[in-house]
Amino acid sequence: MFRERDNRMMPTTGGDIAMYAVGALVALLAALTGLGMVANRVACGQWAAPSGVFDPLTFVGTGDATAFGETETGCTAPTWGVGVAWGLFLVVAIVGTLGGFAAYTKYRQSDKYFIARMRRREGLAKRAEIREWMGPKAAKKATGKVRPTLEKKDRTPEAGNILLGHSEGVPCWASLEESQVLLGPPRSGKGVNVLVGAIVDAPGPVITTSSRADNYSMTAPLRAKKGPVTLFDPQGLTGKATTLKWSPITGCEKPQVANQRASSLIGAAGLAADGNNSEWRAPAIDIMQALLHAAALENRSVDDLMLWGKSSAQARAAVEILREHEEKGTAAVGWGAALESVIEGDPKMRANMWFGVSNAVQGLSVDAVRQTLNPRSADETFDIDRFIKESGTLYIVGTKTGGSSAGPFLIAMMDAITERAREIAAKRKGNRLDPPLALILDEIANITRAWEGLVQLMADGGGVGISAMPVFQSLAQVRDAWGEQAASAIFDAATIKIQLGGASGTRDLEEIQKLAGQREIIRASKSRQKDGSSVSDQIHDKNVLEIDELRRLPFSWAIVLFRKQRPIFMNLKPYWKRKDADEIDQAKKAYAKSLLDPEHEHEWEAMLRPPEHAQPVHHQASSAGLEAAPAQGMGPRHSTGTPHRPVTSTTNGVQTVHSSHQVNPETGTVGTTETGREWFRRTRSDPHHFPAPQTATVEPTESTARPRTDQRRNRDRDRDVTVF
Repeated sequence: MFRERDNRMMPTTGGDIAMYAVGALVALLAALTGLGMVANRVACGQWAAPSGVFDPLTFVGTGDATAFGETETGCTAPTWGVGVAWGLFLVVAIVGTLGGFAAYTKYRQSDKYFIARMRRREGLAKRAEIREWMGPKAAKKATGKVRPTLEKKDRTPEAGNILLGHSEGVPCWASLEESQVLLGPPRSGKGVNVLVGAIVDAPGPVITTSSRADNYSMTAPLRAKKGPVTLFDPQGLTGKATTLKWSPITGCEKPQVANQRASSLIGAAGLAADGNNSEWRAPAIDIMQALLHAAALENRSVDDLMLWGKSSAQARAAVEILREHEEKGTAAVGWGAALESVIEGDPKMRANMWFGVSNAVQGLSVDAVRQTLNPRSADETFDIDRFIKESGTLYIVGTKTGGSSAGPFLIAMMDAITERAREIAAKRKGNRLDPPLALILDEIANITRAWEGLVQLMADGGGVGISAMPVFQSLAQVRDAWGEQAASAIFDAATIKIQLGGASGTRDLEEIQKLAGQREIIRASKSRQKDGSSVSDQIHDKNVLEIDELRRLPFSWAIVLFRKQRPIFMNLKPYWKRKDADEIDQAKKAYAKSLLDPEHEHEWEAMLRPPEHAQPVHHQASSAGLEAAPAQGMGPRHSTGTPHRPVTSTTNGVQTVHSSHQVNPETGTVGTTETGREWFRRTRSDPHHFPAPQTATVEPTESTARPRTDQRRNRDRDRDVTVF
């Protein structure tokens, strides 16, 4: 019944113009008459009755103020008084008109006007629809599905959803069963408007990636209240020591695991199934799975894996291991022979088959990466079961430059976590993780090459309790990293698509525009003929959202496409509007202070410690479906024992801060630790041997003694920070 008008009819004929002119003249005469009456009231103290609205014309012709009437005593206002009133009125009217026109022009160019127009737009979702799809009641219902183990009274929106923002006064919740895609160019507010809240509010374990330290600095202390916090930062972008140690060889004594791990490493190294040189993908996977399998069977480290992956001649040792274990019945049949045939085959073919393997292990040439991927004991190894059980948070920080070659191992680790999560989910109530595992993948395309497993997770992860939210600058970035087909699969599988403002890729915006659909508008047209003119209204279809409107979306506003529903114009919730905004700001300040002054490092570490009421961790099988596993740690934890005092030394004008050396409070002596850099220089002369760094520590006194486990974790956390 009601349709939007696309254009406004303006007066174009002489009759229309005359009508508007007469109306304006009558209004002006009435205003001047009223001013004359006011002048009489001020001068005489009584009202005088004018004869009509044309009295101002009489006053202009005669200059006699009696044209506006006389009081009962015969009093009238002086002529100059009426002139002053008229003059003031004209000045105010002119200034007000000009000012109002300028203000209205400025308003029409502002975000407020844009928002007001968009909210009135036909074709966008209205209040009743939004409440039904994403409102609190819908969120509580979704919680019951996402968290089947919760009692009905505990099924709040927060327990199984993430609050995105508000639309038409309705809080909009995104269920953790949904797969989401967030699109926004740099500085469009992805972090402060969406990601910080999503990381903090996730009820279960979280894996989050980023190319900067922003998300880590703002959310790590708050996530530490829910579970252990782990950082993987081989490039040192956060200025903090990496607390994650995980070996890609772990579990590869099983052929199936070795095959999955090899596929992850080779795919992330650039040999995608539908990319360039894809014909060499299968041979590279065969080689890599054999190397991983051999390393796991003999308890070899990534040092050996690096040597084998870099040189086919060195890989002969892997062939011997596989043949030996095949005779014992503990190795996959035929893998040793297949690897040997590649090594002994045509050199040109071998080079083509081997270059994918060499690219995959390239990151192991970096000392910091190799140490991170080379745990020396089970206690410091990243324990996936414990991570999931305790709702831990894993921060992965990196870029494609510098340490980009560590990307394949990041992807392999994430595949290992998600595969283990699927195994645990299969044994849980409802065949899903409860609480769900959230993958908040900020700038994932800038950290590594394509993660093939993301395509599958976007499609079916929500059904097993794995909620993925990849964040991209544009769909073009996805196509560049994943390829045309895989990029389309990721975008199509997202049940919630969030588009922020500032994007300029017309192809990508046109896709959003088409998904938003069209609306009906009334467009008026006027025709002139000799015997008069006529006006007709016609119904036309017009895009609900234009490309320029998508580009102009104001900060903290977004277009949200939810399943099959109409587009939602949503006001996102920036972190400074949250109840815990002060805590987030305090975390940012503590992080910045710890970087600028090592004396404040203990303050940051204190914020990452688990709450005092947290119970100690016991490594045992859970009744919820966790299988019994070897007693392993989440990696080095932040100890609650005696804090370390930073010690500095200066050599050749370079100041080194030994932030993790332990000081004996009685003697003032400092334990000496060989740094990774020194160890690498010492062993560089012999590339075939990588012994573990030797560590000498202070003998514990009565005041510094602590359990052996904490001592070992503190040694694992030793790092040196050089300040230039």
